[in-house]
Amino acid sequence: LRQHGDFERVYALKRLHKSLSSDESVRRMFMTEARIAGLIRHSNVVAVLDVLEDELGPFLVMEYVAGVSVSGLLKRLSRTREAAPTPVALRIAAEAARGLHAAHQLMDHNGAKHTIIHRDVSPQNILLGFGGEVRITDFGVAKVVDRATQTEQGLLKGKLGYMSPEQLRFERLDPRSDIFSLGVVLFE
Repeated sequence: LRQHGDFERVYALKRLHKSLSSDESVRRMFMTEARIAGLIRHSNVVAVLDVLEDELGPFLVMEYVAGVSVSGLLKRLSRTREAAPTPVALRIAAEAARGLHAAHQLMDHNGAKHTIIHRDVSPQNILLGFGGEVRITDFGVAKVVDRATQTEQGLLKGKLGYMSPEQLRFERLDPRSDIFSLGVVLFE
């Protein structure tokens, strides 16, 4: 909770685990997430508000979404042996797709286009706010397609069960890879 006089705002902090905060490659990936997610401004993407560092290392100040992840919803439905109503599942998928589209069509503040591939679309990374909002989060393994940097060969990033065949084969990805992953989430 941030307070200044009468102003109050709840926010989320995302930190590197203590054991990883001194690993320079992990820190670089974390800062890349901050830079990428900070550029995306869309109602279906969790906003990164600031990037700071303290004695514990770097951290992101992010918009707080009061609610549950799709993963939490699926666990609850599994316990009660219920299925999500089809219109609800379709709305979640449609809203998540809008957030992904914003990343896929990203224009920076100079008007340059950047195609951001999330690479980790999964139930854990789709948040459902209690007010009905649907937000994509965690661009930690995202890739800017038009960048010269390549993913380390032989290193998969993301959750295996949601990866597109192209991602599993280490082929060049485009936005369809995220849409495939979102289809797997919708199927669940």
